Amino acid sequence: MNQPAGDDTRPHDLSAETPVPDGDGPPAIDDDEDVIDAEIVESPVLTPVAYGNPAAYGSLPPSDYTDAGVPSLDYVRDKIEGRYATALGSTELAQAAADREAMAKAAAEEREYRTADQQRQAREQAAKDKLEEIRRSLHP
Repeated sequence: MNQPAGDDTRPHDLSAETPVPDGDGPPAIDDDEDVIDAEIVESPVLTPVAYGNPAAYGSLPPSDYTDAGVPSLDYVRDKIEGRYATALGSTELAQAAADREAMAKAAAEEREYRTADQQRQAREQAAKDKLEEIRRSLHP
């Protein structure tokens, strides 16, 4: 962090510099709190000689392909395992969605059954009440 000598590193008060809104508008936003000091780092220049020389880069990770263009066994194994894991995950998600749907359907059917059963009980009770009323009217 390159700062001239004598510069104060504490955040300074911007209240005098920040315009104060007049009227009903929102207060001014102080964006200086989010600023992070950084310095520019020069990247090494790659010369055409370095492109063809693997030693210029240090040690390289093992290649996924041979010089003949054939993929390595590790590369193929990793690719197959990745696809297998993706398929398993998709299957689990599909099964979970089907289970949720089946549970929701069962709950809806249960509510329908309860509603129908309650309606039947209400009709039976109304019929009993009406029959009792008729019997009372016949026997004064």
